[in-house]
Amino acid sequence: MLKFYDNVGARDEVTCDLSLPDLPSNVVWMDLLDPTAEELSFVERFAKVILPDDESLEDLQTVSRLRFEGDILQVFTPVLFRDPAGEVRTTTVGFFLTPKLLVTVRTEELLSFTNYINRKVKPGDVTVHVATDVFVGLLEAIVDRMADAVEALGAELDRVSRQIFTNPADSPKRIKPIKYEAELESILHTVGRSGDLTSNIRDSLLGIGRLLAFVTANAQDKLPNGVKNRIKTLRQDIASLNDYETRLTDKVQFLLDSTLGFINIDQNRLFRLLTIASVVGIPPTFVVGLYGMNFKNMPEYDWAWGYQWGLLLVAISMIVPAIWLRRKGWF
Repeated sequence: MLKFYDNVGARDEVTCDLSLPDLPSNVVWMDLLDPTAEELSFVERFAKVILPDDESLEDLQTVSRLRFEGDILQVFTPVLFRDPAGEVRTTTVGFFLTPKLLVTVRTEELLSFTNYINRKVKPGDVTVHVATDVFVGLLEAIVDRMADAVEALGAELDRVSRQIFTNPADSPKRIKPIKYEAELESILHTVGRSGDLTSNIRDSLLGIGRLLAFVTANAQDKLPNGVKNRIKTLRQDIASLNDYETRLTDKVQFLLDSTLGFINIDQNRLFRLLTIASVVGIPPTFVVGLYGMNFKNMPEYDWAWGYQWGLLLVAISMIVPAIWLRRKGWF
């Protein structure tokens, strides 16, 4: 899908006609979403660039992600997006910046692009934007989207932390062991997904950071002062988000270790109960086995209270180990 956007606010869509002999003069941005071969050919003809198809866009090597071809800046970076299944992943987006035109190539719907297109402007704002303004504006929208993702992840990890470290004894109702195990398993899944998300955020932040560093180092003399200041602010935002992401990564690891620790404690509790049952059950088993041998010279068989004597020995053999384990603090 190919869409044109004009230079007034860079948010108004211009009618796209692939049969046009010339590109409308007010077009400043051409956005390609999962483009067809015909759309790629049309854009290449007017933008004078060679665009990658879907497969080559995802398979770009690191050395080819950031480069200049004459006066055309060609950069590619991973960007966060949420797939139809609700999973957060990254997709590669290509930016081709010419002196008068910006071309973007992507394979997925991106909320950051939608937010930039639909952003609110002041009534009557007729500010004319050039391709560089749109380029930096899209990067700002991407970074804002990542900041939202980082904040949401931080809130989710705080919730998980409270859930992990809430003492079950403080609950008004006693939590059944099987339910407690299910809660720990659910927490483990949540922490694992959070770890994947922090990894994707890190990849996207590193990609945007390298892109901005490359633009600053290689296109400094071609950028207006206003754009330079916006790029400087973006780099500061990236640095802050990197620090916050590092803290979240440490917290994910801490919560993972804590959850595994509670799982080990729960398993040890189970084995301790089995051990107690074994220790308490062995003596009465011995007593019952002793009197089950049926030798003729066993005098207890002739006692009037022999049966009650056997039951008493069984009870004593259970009570004594239980008292001993209780005094040792096993339960």
